[in-house]
Amino acid sequence: MSRLKEWSRDWLGLSDVGSPDRKTEDPVTLLQRIFAALAGIIAVLSSPAISLLLPDLNANAAIVLRVVVALVTVVAVNYVVTAKELVETTSGFRSQTLRIYRFSRTERLIARGVIAIALFLLVLKLIPAADAPSNCNLTAIVDWQAPEGSARPLFLSLTAGNRAETFAADKGKPIAIQLLPAHISNYSMTLEWSDNSRSDFGAFAGCSAIADRRSIDGRATVHLAVR
Repeated sequence: MSRLKEWSRDWLGLSDVGSPDRKTEDPVTLLQRIFAALAGIIAVLSSPAISLLLPDLNANAAIVLRVVVALVTVVAVNYVVTAKELVETTSGFRSQTLRIYRFSRTERLIARGVIAIALFLLVLKLIPAADAPSNCNLTAIVDWQAPEGSARPLFLSLTAGNRAETFAADKGKPIAIQLLPAHISNYSMTLEWSDNSRSDFGAFAGCSAIADRRSIDGRATVHLAVR
């Protein structure tokens, strides 16, 4: 229990153990080294890097490799933060043995920073990514009342954004329609007749079934189902 308490105080910076008196390197140089090491670790842990270095590695082996690299990193950083040594100090005729950290305060601080950044990146990786918007697949069935005269339906016209498509209109025959994610919120359908008249079904929104939408002129209906 005492060792765990000492370890916790080492990591939290609450220990009364002294730091070495030796001159440390320039902090900028230390930062460059530690972030270079961190970048290397991230590169090794990333899927593209593993695929490049070990193209034949299966998914389970890649996971084991990530775990091994992570454990080695934690062990190394923990050593930098907690390692101590005994030094002899002399004051006048009096000699004293003191326990101090093996690494300087700056080095230990940077080591903590490596773990903090690594944990942050791990949390980001564990957060599930939002599902990419998918296309909307619909089936349209058009029905109409045969008007007097020779006019007959020719095409079902779909307008979505700046995109327009036409489909052959056969009474009661399913028509496969696909909408892009950007167009699902607003699209329209129109039945084109042989006499150049139009039966407009108005605007639609959403990827959902619609039962028998009647055209504005009352000549036709369209039924939508989600595929």
